[in-house]
Amino acid sequence: MTTSIDRRSFTTGLAFAGSALAAGTVALTAAADAAAAAGGAVGGAVGAFDDAALEAPANLHRVYRRLRFAADERIVFWWMKGRRYGFVDTVLTPFFDMQVGSMHRCRDLGDGRWELRTASAMYHTDIRSGALLEDWPNPVTGKTVRFDYPAPTSSTLVYTYADGVQDAAAPPGVKLDRQHFLGPLERVGDEAWLREEGWLNLTYPNGRGQRVHDMYTFSAPLAALRAAKPGFVPATVHFNDYNGWSPRFQMGDAPGASVSRCSGRKVASVDELPASFLQIARRVHAAAYADPARTLG
Repeated sequence: MTTSIDRRSFTTGLAFAGSALAAGTVALTAAADAAAAAGGAVGGAVGAFDDAALEAPANLHRVYRRLRFAADERIVFWWMKGRRYGFVDTVLTPFFDMQVGSMHRCRDLGDGRWELRTASAMYHTDIRSGALLEDWPNPVTGKTVRFDYPAPTSSTLVYTYADGVQDAAAPPGVKLDRQHFLGPLERVGDEAWLREEGWLNLTYPNGRGQRVHDMYTFSAPLAALRAAKPGFVPATVHFNDYNGWSPRFQMGDAPGASVSRCSGRKVASVDELPASFLQIARRVHAAAYADPARTLG
């Protein structure tokens, strides 16, 4: 039996997050000195940012936490909607739509470290009707594939403001090589844009492999990121991936890959998640979304 990685973790951008973009020690030190001179803080989650501090490489992971999650311990939520395609002989074939929802809470650990707890769900839906897919007719193989939807469970990662997420263990029996790219932050009008990419090379116990390439562009209002005591920071995301066949699709030796395109938003409460997502989540995983604090542990 093939061991599969939970793609919900990938679509929330957490499973593979690694170190910051490479930068020389001299450049980082200079940026930190410049940020401090301009009034921006280099350590900790809270502190005012001017534009120079926002763009300083030494502050990249502090800005990432504010934009992606929260500077304090409040729970925030992300949703994404999109479509997955098969890509065979340079031809795209629509597979199904995706409804993704996740919840996140950060906690400072001291010494420049912080913890992130996440729980998420991803639902595959019929392109025409929007109904949850439990039996999917695979257009590549002609076979019917059974989809199940495990309940959201909490996972924990530890980050540092200096280097980003500390390396997370691979699932049992799976060999995992990863690369992570974050930034730089760009100012575009009155918004901040931040790119994130994760490249994974997975080898399963049966010897089969899978390559995963996830690409995100986050955006948020500059004014919200600059605040000395930021509250909820609204943000949006555009997401694409290009992956080898997931074991979940039961492709066998069929050549090809899968591609997806999604967009979404960060919101402050469960009730702000899209009605189309909540309709499914409250039926399939009612307990998880009724009490997010308990779900996150």
